[in-house]
Amino acid sequence: MEPRRIIWRVYHTISLLHTGRLFRHIHWRGDMDIAPLFGVIITTSSPPTPTLVFWRTPPVGSYKINTDGCLKDGVASGGGIIRDSSGQCIRAFFSFYGDCTILEAELRAILDGIILAQRLGLSVLWVESDSTLAIHCITKGGGPWHIQATLRHIRHLLALDRDTITHIFREGNQVADLLASEGWDRRYYYEYSSQDLPRRHRSLVQIDRFGLPTVRDL
Repeated sequence: MEPRRIIWRVYHTISLLHTGRLFRHIHWRGDMDIAPLFGVIITTSSPPTPTLVFWRTPPVGSYKINTDGCLKDGVASGGGIIRDSSGQCIRAFFSFYGDCTILEAELRAILDGIILAQRLGLSVLWVESDSTLAIHCITKGGGPWHIQATLRHIRHLLALDRDTITHIFREGNQVADLLASEGWDRRYYYEYSSQDLPRRHRSLVQIDRFGLPTVRDL
């Protein structure tokens, strides 16, 4: 129990724990100034810079469909909104899909949005979703067998040489996200016209129209 030997054993044990990644930088919180005494070099990284996410209006003469899927407690829903080149709402919808995966819900919401647009006689479509996987399956192929029929239907309705499908972060897809959640709560299919869109939905549409950004924390 000599002091010098105790100090050496503490130093040796801490060094071993750090080398084996069992004693990490977070464990030095409040004592970072003494870490170098044990041979531990701590580098502090600056916090990531938040990203501003903007919703973009479609070109004149085209229409933008934003969709989203929702999965809670094992059941799924979806929703979407169609807007013109001025950012005005043409029609919005929500739907309940029941027992399916989130990927199925994302794709079914996209399909519902395209079908609605075509029923309204709208062409030159820009489809936007916050699901990179759904977009990849549509544009590149692949995915599980149970989504293939939906993918074929989407590809049949979309003209990929004319229409566009892109990804947007969830922060820029808030209207569709709200509609998808509403579909889960109400558990049926419903459409809103531009006149009867609820106040909260209209507020989010106005934020997008005015080009106001949403902050995405990394």
